Amino acid sequence: MPSFMTPGIFQVTDVLSILTLINDADNGMLGAALREVILVARYNLFNDDTQVATFTVHHSFIDSFTPQKPELLPMQIRKATADGFSAWLRERAVDLNNVQHRNLMNELIGSRDKTTLALRTHMFSISDTFTCFEEGEFTPRLQLCQPEAQNAVSDYILVSSDTSLRNLRVATPNASTDGSFTKTWKFEDGAWWLYKLQSGAATEAEVEISRVLRSIGWDAAEYTYVGRYRKRVRTRSFLQLHEFFEPYDSFRFRFDDPSDDDDVIYRNIASMGPDFKKAWKRILLADALFTNTDRHMRNFGVIRSSVTGEVLRFAPNFDNNQAYLANPSGTYSDGMLRMFMKQADEQDVSNLKELCKELIRHPYLNQAYEAGCRYLEAAGT
Repeated sequence: MPSFMTPGIFQVTDVLSILTLINDADNGMLGAALREVILVARYNLFNDDTQVATFTVHHSFIDSFTPQKPELLPMQIRKATADGFSAWLRERAVDLNNVQHRNLMNELIGSRDKTTLALRTHMFSISDTFTCFEEGEFTPRLQLCQPEAQNAVSDYILVSSDTSLRNLRVATPNASTDGSFTKTWKFEDGAWWLYKLQSGAATEAEVEISRVLRSIGWDAAEYTYVGRYRKRVRTRSFLQLHEFFEPYDSFRFRFDDPSDDDDVIYRNIASMGPDFKKAWKRILLADALFTNTDRHMRNFGVIRSSVTGEVLRFAPNFDNNQAYLANPSGTYSDGMLRMFMKQADEQDVSNLKELCKELIRHPYLNQAYEAGCRYLEAAGT
């Protein structure tokens, strides 16, 4: 069998040579068939260096997807079709909503196609443990993304300046996650930190809400100011070794009803046990009190083991940069709190008391404190 018919990685020069031979040969249908064969690439999907699925790519489209270890896959793709897997894969590409990211992709890869971007960067992400390689290739995940290369990319994103990216062999742009503000991961102090470049109001809301929640022992990501002008914030990755974050937008496919109805989401999470129910109720109350209107299904989720697939715990409260005075209206209203408390139970009331007791020590959040106290007084508690 000719070498170009065997599975593996094709060099560009080999492909061009083959195409030249085909074009020169007067072999009609055989030539067309050979073109199709050499344009199909076979890939393996890994979770923390364990092969969990295979897929093929044809003309930049996912042609097939075959799970091998479904227990180690995200719930969204355990039983996915090729189209379903393609949607999941494209979510892993760098966000192209701003000019820095688009320029970066042209600089590093020369493409803005999300499937191409994801494949060329091996789908690497700081927030989970999945990677992919063409058949015959493999690099352990911890060796795939070199901190100095990623930091060069991050500097480009944060300052929009040339950092000689042409000279780097960057495993992944991993420059941002989808959202309203520029985000990028940097490796500092022996850990990965997510940086955000955002407005002063967004930064202050995120830092101050985080401080309150953590002060009373609620599970929340820690945010700290970066720089004298407080237009940047950073938060340390909340994942440990061999753990990955699965957003609820993917995890919901574990349940019989994966719809996005609020009551369904509550029932699904509560069905996982009292610790998950408690964590979700705390997030819901904090969102209502601090008027966070951005708790979409990728802004909460679970942390799973990459070794067993087991759900370990609910992810901490994170992403509050559109809450309080940073919400779209720019003003505070107690409307979300009043609506939420109409269906409140004893645990919700207890949670509100706990928050208000701490809020008195945080002047910036005074309007939320007063709104909470008004409700408690009116309820006679």
